[in-house]
Amino acid sequence: FEMEVEQVRINRKRKFEEDDDLNTRLEELIKRIGEKSQESLETNLERLVDILDQEITTKKEFILNSLVKNAIEQPEKITIYSTLVGLLNVKMFSTGGEFLVLIMEKLGRLIDDAEWRSVQLLIRFLADLINCNVVMGASLLRLFDTFIATAAEPGVKPSMRDFLLYTVMQSLPWIGLYFYDSKDEVEFERLLELLETEIEKRDKVYMPSIRVWSSDNPLPQIEYMDSLWLQIKNMRNNNWEDNWIIRPYIGFESKLESSLQHPLPQFELPPDLEHTQFPLPYVVFRIFDTQDVPNRPEVPKLPRFNSIDRFLVEDAIMNVINSKNLVKKDCAESLLRISGRSSMPLNYMLVEVLFGGLLELPVPRYPELFYGSILIQLCQLMADHLPQVLAQAVAYVYERLDTMNTVLVDRFGSWFAYFLSNFKYHWTWSEWEECVKLNSTDPNHPKPKFLKEVFLKLLWLTFHEKLTDVIPDEFAPLLPVKPGYNHKFAEVTTENNLQARCAKALVESIKNKEGVDMMLGSLDPLPDGALDGRDLDPMYPEAKLEVVVQTILRVGCKSISHISVALNRFRDLMMAVMPNQDAKMCCLKITFSFFKTNHQLMCIMIEKYLNFQLIEPSCIVSWIFSPYMLPHFDRLYLWQMLDTTIKFCIKRCDRIKVELEKSKIKLQEKKAQETSAPDPDIAETRKQMTAAAEEEVDHYVKLLEDAERSQKEVFLIVVQRFIMILSDHIMRSEQESRYTQTLWFRCTRDRLRQTLVKYRREVKRYMVTLQTLLFTPEIEHKILECFTQFKGYIA
Repeated sequence: FEMEVEQVRINRKRKFEEDDDLNTRLEELIKRIGEKSQESLETNLERLVDILDQEITTKKEFILNSLVKNAIEQPEKITIYSTLVGLLNVKMFSTGGEFLVLIMEKLGRLIDDAEWRSVQLLIRFLADLINCNVVMGASLLRLFDTFIATAAEPGVKPSMRDFLLYTVMQSLPWIGLYFYDSKDEVEFERLLELLETEIEKRDKVYMPSIRVWSSDNPLPQIEYMDSLWLQIKNMRNNNWEDNWIIRPYIGFESKLESSLQHPLPQFELPPDLEHTQFPLPYVVFRIFDTQDVPNRPEVPKLPRFNSIDRFLVEDAIMNVINSKNLVKKDCAESLLRISGRSSMPLNYMLVEVLFGGLLELPVPRYPELFYGSILIQLCQLMADHLPQVLAQAVAYVYERLDTMNTVLVDRFGSWFAYFLSNFKYHWTWSEWEECVKLNSTDPNHPKPKFLKEVFLKLLWLTFHEKLTDVIPDEFAPLLPVKPGYNHKFAEVTTENNLQARCAKALVESIKNKEGVDMMLGSLDPLPDGALDGRDLDPMYPEAKLEVVVQTILRVGCKSISHISVALNRFRDLMMAVMPNQDAKMCCLKITFSFFKTNHQLMCIMIEKYLNFQLIEPSCIVSWIFSPYMLPHFDRLYLWQMLDTTIKFCIKRCDRIKVELEKSKIKLQEKKAQETSAPDPDIAETRKQMTAAAEEEVDHYVKLLEDAERSQKEVFLIVVQRFIMILSDHIMRSEQESRYTQTLWFRCTRDRLRQTLVKYRREVKRYMVTLQTLLFTPEIEHKILECFTQFKGYIA
């Protein structure tokens, strides 16, 4: 930093530095202020202020914009940048006023663009300027009053209200000490009372849909707004003191007090925010408490969950993740450079925050692979400190599997398998041997079920032989069987004599590259089955279809590429023996039987059937919820197939919308060209081109209508089948006087909640239909409350 400061001074004296080059160097100085240096932060701030003061007359707009930009992009340095602005305000009073105008204009643009995290950081930066004697305290309180008053207006949607309140709250740790025992303390206390009133009025009916665990033992699960308010109240009781925020302006207190303060420019929130999508609520993840950290002098104490320091450290970690998530190595190294790490057990905080991100509902903010790769990177960088903490966290989660949301058990298991595969499958397996005993007495217990899914995921990442070698022999009962294929007609037997002979004839026909009619002719000896609109005959599944599907899968099972080639080549053959939905359901059943020990390929087959338009999404959903698949209802691969099907529908609609917009733009261009034609012949040609463009638009409109109709059908079937299955369970349990809220029931209900909140954008479009046809008042309360929670979540 010192070298760059000196270089700028030299170049200024020489008068030959290009304008762009000078801008780059100034930007770099502003960006790097506060980084590790041989000089003190105060000295570097004074040097930078001198440089900026000399350049501000000609580069004022660039310098002020750079300060705002870096304060948002590097929020851990907000107090440094506010000090910098304060020192500039001392040297030139007008600069401070112009800077506030710039900030308020930037705030309006960020709100218009719905960049909510940047809005909150800018408000925090603005608030911290009162500590540097730039902004009048009363003026800032009036801005906060505007936010709170808007949040309190009748009819304001909950997500908008929560955002406005949270934006004010997240700034309070930086300014509470300023207002404490100041002339504006009374007004500040009044603002806190208004905040508390609004927070207590909130209805959190959605909480069961986003909780990680159904139990608050040993640590409470608190919604993010309530958590921060609890921490702020404790900070208030401690006279607004904290152990984390760096306040460099204290070193310049006498100098800053010599300047005058500015009132904030008038600001009003845009009137149409009701139609904007705001951040959705979440639960603050907690896994560690103070007693979980070793009680040794060299180990910093972990703040309690209700301490403001806990929020400040978590906020600092999330700021790094938000800005560095694209490059995992850079992100991990930046996390280890967080200032103040010596005063906090950073290894515990990092694991807790990263686990919290991984286990956030309905979906993580970043891909699951990101959290897994960052944890691996941190284990390598902190080999002496982090792996032990990570193992401790895994043990805690493992012990609480029985109360954990089913969706998160799956997600945690997928991460754990990925983690093991990167560390040579090393684990303290002896501590989990109880699972084997539990599996023999209660195979549906969460712990053995969890390990079965972990081992199955590991099988997807390695070979079966490798898995059996690295996992202790005691866990053999939990290991999946070796993947293979169930080719029914590999050998001719008494039971399959006719089908096996036809299968052999079909293979010969394929080898001879005969047409579809000739291939179908090889199946003539087999009965057709009742595929003419009546129910299928007792020979279900139908004989011809079984031979065709089994043969094609046998041809393509060598690899995923072979499967794609086989389905593409024999698509017409398959369509010929699958004229209706019953036959396609039968095809899925045959495919599942063929891959009954290779669930990974079965998941891939679902995707292939959809992409090759062999089977409709609604048919796949109906098969997933069919009685045939009920024994697999608690396995992750089943829900991955459902997820694949729903995502296919959504992506198809989105893709068609893009093409439709392109075709509309093309049509407008053709119409414009038609009206500007210089002679009749060209006009006629362009008229024909316009007509072709109109046909293209009509084509995509029709495609979109069909795709949206199919998507709606899929969601209605999914919700309907969930309701039917859960209702049937409740009815049979009551008839047999059995406990209703079994593990199976809780898991299935978790799946329903997850489907609603994960695909909220699509489900929201069908709210009226769902409420009118499916979630009626007659539905069992335990099922209906899932819909009530969903409505509260998206409000």
